[in-house]
Amino acid sequence: MAKKTKHGKVEARQPRPRLRFRPGIPILIILVCFIGCFSAYMASALNQEDYWEKEIAAEFAQDNAQNAATEHNSGSSVVNPVPSSERADESRFAECAFLGDISGLSANYTTTPGMVFTDDLTSMSESRMHSIARSLESASPKAIYIWYPCPSDSKSAIASLSQLVDVLSGQAPIYCLTAIPSEDAAQNQSIDTWNAALFSLADEKGLYYVDINTSLKSNDGTLQADYAKDDAQLYKAIGDLILTHVVS
Repeated sequence: MAKKTKHGKVEARQPRPRLRFRPGIPILIILVCFIGCFSAYMASALNQEDYWEKEIAAEFAQDNAQNAATEHNSGSSVVNPVPSSERADESRFAECAFLGDISGLSANYTTTPGMVFTDDLTSMSESRMHSIARSLESASPKAIYIWYPCPSDSKSAIASLSQLVDVLSGQAPIYCLTAIPSEDAAQNQSIDTWNAALFSLADEKGLYYVDINTSLKSNDGTLQADYAKDDAQLYKAIGDLILTHVVS
């Protein structure tokens, strides 16, 4: 609005200067405050004699522990074949789960019916695998032993076994037992192929691979004659191999 002077002239009112907002100023203030606070914190921390042990070293230790756990879960800490160990008590058979053709073991050792599954591997459905897993979750076995004879189609059987292992993973340590040698030299070629595939799977999945095959072979690679003639002696030897290859 115009304003009259004492001489009667009209003087235009000067507009008030507008305040302009500059976004850089608050950012600069925040940055300065942050640097100040951080500098004060570091000065205080470094004056503490045990700062390295409490903060930096502790963080490194935590990272190392996490890395070790990751390596264990991936199977890199598993040594295969499982080396000999102090003989476990025979009660272990009743405390562990067994999957596969274990009729010979059940005839010579006490197993727990609710933890023994004799389903054929190649025809096992995914729903059956999950059913077994639910049963074992309730039973809480010390370990899970998987022992299947040499199949006609190793590739298909390994694929099924891999899926089964994935379903059972995390419930208990899983041991893979090798197929025993045959009296037929030609059949042993297929058995060796199957056992090699088991070893590769165990290495991949972090399973414990127990080689019961080698100890039962004669010099020509076939099943030792004494074991071929006497099932009780054969399964007693297999049981001893299982009990003396336990990972604590």
